[in-house]
Amino acid sequence: MGSQLKNNPIDNELARKIRDRIKWDKRVSPADFDVVVRGCAVIISGYVDTSYKKMAALELVSDVDGVWSIEDRIVVPSDYHRTDDELKAIITNAVDEMIKIGGEHLEVDVVDGIVKFEGEVFRPRLKALAVCSAWELSGVRDVVDEVHIIEPPRRLPLTVEYFSNNSQELF
Repeated sequence: MGSQLKNNPIDNELARKIRDRIKWDKRVSPADFDVVVRGCAVIISGYVDTSYKKMAALELVSDVDGVWSIEDRIVVPSDYHRTDDELKAIITNAVDEMIKIGGEHLEVDVVDGIVKFEGEVFRPRLKALAVCSAWELSGVRDVVDEVHIIEPPRRLPLTVEYFSNNSQELF
């Protein structure tokens, strides 16, 4: 069945739309769900820690144009648990995708489902995105934010005077 998904560009487009909706909605985490598209039918599966996250995911999928039917395979076990290593790996991957500027760094540590962020960033939004990505992940019990916002490094201003004084060195 996986080959059907690869061969049909409409299925790929629909799957991409669904994954994008899940990615950008702060009620759920893409790490919690698997999406398979067959024609206009969608199979969504995964494990979440609350029925609220399950209903949010189903709502997101049902609102995507082109979805005609949804097969719900999302499970909400009463004793849902992710190991600290699983949580750390998922959150670290998400943070690595967010950091694109050199000089910013975030360290992630997870103990008993409590996520601790440490580090320094230039952008307050990066700090907020990291904390939100942890909170939306099933299995996280609490988030401790010890990230400091620092000034970006100063760059030498490029002025005409600078080039005129150093023009002899350039040639």
